[in-house]
Amino acid sequence: MAHASAEKWTIDNAHESLVQAMLDPRFYPKPPAEVTHKATHISHLFFAGELVFKVKKVVHYSFLDYSTLKKRRHFLQEELRLNRRLAPSVYIGVMPITFDDLGWRLGGWAEPAEYTLVMRRLPDKRMLPSLLETAQVTPAMMRELAEFLARFHREAERVTGITAQNYAAIVQKQWNNNLADLEPFIGALFDGESFGALQKFAADFIEQHGALFARRAEQGWIRDVHGDLNAEHICFAPEGIQIFDCIEFDPRLRRCDLTSEIAFFLMDIEMRGGKDLVEPFVRRYGELIDDPEGGELLPFWKCYRALVRAKVYALRGGAGFDVARRYFNYAAQRVWQGQPPFIVMVSGLTGSGKSTLARALSERTGMALLQSDMIRKELAGKTVGQRAAYGEGIYSPAMTEKTYTTMARRAERLIAEGKGVIADATFVRRAQREKIIRVAAKQRIAAFMIHCSVDEQTIQTRLAQREAEGKDISDGRWEIYLEQRDAFEEIAEMPTDGRLELNTDAPVALLLSGCEKFLRARLAPH
Repeated sequence: MAHASAEKWTIDNAHESLVQAMLDPRFYPKPPAEVTHKATHISHLFFAGELVFKVKKVVHYSFLDYSTLKKRRHFLQEELRLNRRLAPSVYIGVMPITFDDLGWRLGGWAEPAEYTLVMRRLPDKRMLPSLLETAQVTPAMMRELAEFLARFHREAERVTGITAQNYAAIVQKQWNNNLADLEPFIGALFDGESFGALQKFAADFIEQHGALFARRAEQGWIRDVHGDLNAEHICFAPEGIQIFDCIEFDPRLRRCDLTSEIAFFLMDIEMRGGKDLVEPFVRRYGELIDDPEGGELLPFWKCYRALVRAKVYALRGGAGFDVARRYFNYAAQRVWQGQPPFIVMVSGLTGSGKSTLARALSERTGMALLQSDMIRKELAGKTVGQRAAYGEGIYSPAMTEKTYTTMARRAERLIAEGKGVIADATFVRRAQREKIIRVAAKQRIAAFMIHCSVDEQTIQTRLAQREAEGKDISDGRWEIYLEQRDAFEEIAEMPTDGRLELNTDAPVALLLSGCEKFLRARLAPH
């Protein structure tokens, strides 16, 4: 054991020494002005002038093994071969790195001590993430990309080892492996309740769609494609689209349903704020690839692919954790979107934290958010910061009635479109709550209430902070709280099983987890 530890120490130190050597411009035959370095959880990248040099780290995870020099060389050669399918002019070759009395050198006559993949450097400003951030991506560019990928997918090698009999089991194993890699991060990055819901979502979906998965295998939709198709690996270079850095370390992760590959890309585009760019891509791709059943699988594969990205960033640690949480939340949202529409009233007096919770619940579930404060001021033509006294002006009984009527009508319209709704309002009066309950009954969907409350000292503190900041759309002040408290009518029209009484004196993440648990328990089939 001591020998193994000493050997690992030696390898780690050797690689640190190599990193330092490759940061020196003199390491390269044509020394650049400077060398920049980027490390991922599995590789080192050195940007040296017009070239990029990639060295694989000495790592062994459940999903890849770069632990020996032989394996690192093999996978670099695989990376070269596979990536030439989509970026032939970018991938130049694999070179040995040697070590002698003068130190590390590229090439040389000594026995290779490491290997590097040499690539042509692509312009940073033409990378898809940069183009998205600067709003330069057009629908025409997305259609062009759809055409590029459709050609590749049509010509991609069909996988013969996956059959109608074993494909569903293979998919389940992929999910299980990915979730196993994420499980150590429960508590640090996400809650166990959401993690368990994702496990159940995958198992239920695969069981319910077994015949569809079998058809996918029979009809040849499983192909050897890219496997890691996200925006970071796409460049709209001057010479044309270049797609690089496919999965080489495990062909099982690269050989997937074409819908899975497309879902990865669409998920990543949505995560980067490009939701409006999805439609032109999907439409053009659908014109070129006739796949009538693929759309049914898109949410499932989006969820899976988001979890893959969450894992990648979680393994990076540090700053990667924040990004990992965002991808995990995206995956959790897909689970909720698989539910039939339902409506949740998030109620409570001013300062109770109801609006903060409603926003968080909307973000987590993807459900439409209707806020009475927003609707009221929209109807009155008011803006944030324009105050009104309780019971007067825009808070008169007539305007309040109009506000709740409008909220109910909008909720009904959204539900008719197949969308769930979160209604954020004080719901002080029974009649206000009954408007929403009637909508749910008419549309034959479930309705729930989450009633928020907290001690009055906390209410005062929150309202004082809100007033000092002056950013909230609500006119909530202490005197308004007192008026609402006195006017509040007991919640008797909503059965106790459909209502959650929530003390909001806790972190939002914890409150959100409790709300999700409450809703899942009541939406689960009995």
